[in-house]
Amino acid sequence: MNMLKTALIWLTKPYYGSNRLSRWLRGKIDNRPIQELIGIPLIGLAFFGAVIVPQTQASFATAEVYLDTQMTTVNAIVVPSRFRWPLAAFGISQYFRGGHPGVDLTNPAGTPIYPVTEGKVVLVATLRDGYGRHVMIEHTDGMTSVYAHLSRIEVKEGQTVTKDTELGTVGATGWATGNHLHLEILQNGVTLNPMEVLPEIKKYQPRELTHQPAPQAFPALTL
Repeated sequence: MNMLKTALIWLTKPYYGSNRLSRWLRGKIDNRPIQELIGIPLIGLAFFGAVIVPQTQASFATAEVYLDTQMTTVNAIVVPSRFRWPLAAFGISQYFRGGHPGVDLTNPAGTPIYPVTEGKVVLVATLRDGYGRHVMIEHTDGMTSVYAHLSRIEVKEGQTVTKDTELGTVGATGWATGNHLHLEILQNGVTLNPMEVLPEIKKYQPRELTHQPAPQAFPALTL
């Protein structure tokens, strides 16, 4: 029984912006036809609802992001550029790949999100699954950007935004197993890899602390 409990804790504890079990389930479920998904045993869905979904609560956010970003935190290098990253520092839990047309940037719930560049808000929507609360912005040159799983939205359709306009905040609405921003960039309807469009990023290197011996409270006695 103890071994089973230990295994269950290992499978469900925060791991790279999610947890091992939910990442495995996500890999199995992504891109499956709906006919196959309907065949998932109800007991599996019950377990998913009881164990995986609670991971989206804010109480897990700090530990989840901390564990995720120990090795993946990056800082966006500030350079003169048309584009910017929507967060100044973040972890990356999923990269652009087939079946995942964007990048997932982890940060605690409530972290402000900004546009990648100037544009006009063309869509503000809320879904119970999928993207959850999300915003789409139209830019020049046929480019659009999508910001998904927001906990709160601060803009309206038709609003003109700059790179300093707060769109909303990081959350875990819709199909999400932890607090993060799902970012997509498209040009003429074709998805692009944000890593190839946005400015260079570098891995976060925490400043090393210099440890100095604590001063003695009293002078040493010589006997």
